[in-house]
Amino acid sequence: MEVREEVHEQILEILKGAKFPINSLEELIAALPEGLDTTCSIGGVEVTAAEAKSLITDKDFPFKNAKQVADLMVERAGL
Repeated sequence: MEVREEVHEQILEILKGAKFPINSLEELIAALPEGLDTTCSIGGVEVTAAEAKSLITDKDFPFKNAKQVADLMVERAGL
């Protein structure tokens, strides 16, 4: 599996229990199992939600589903 696909799948898994739509960054953080400490790990690299939150702007909301979040995150991360 490519890095992009692996990160995408991890984000989908992290958000599988989230209630959508998510209308703000605060709601997105609250939907994460460990809040800003939630991590994605690829190889030996870990990225926390706190580090990744800069990839999302207020204009990106609302998110209708986890796939929309994952698509945006991997695109903005340049994966």
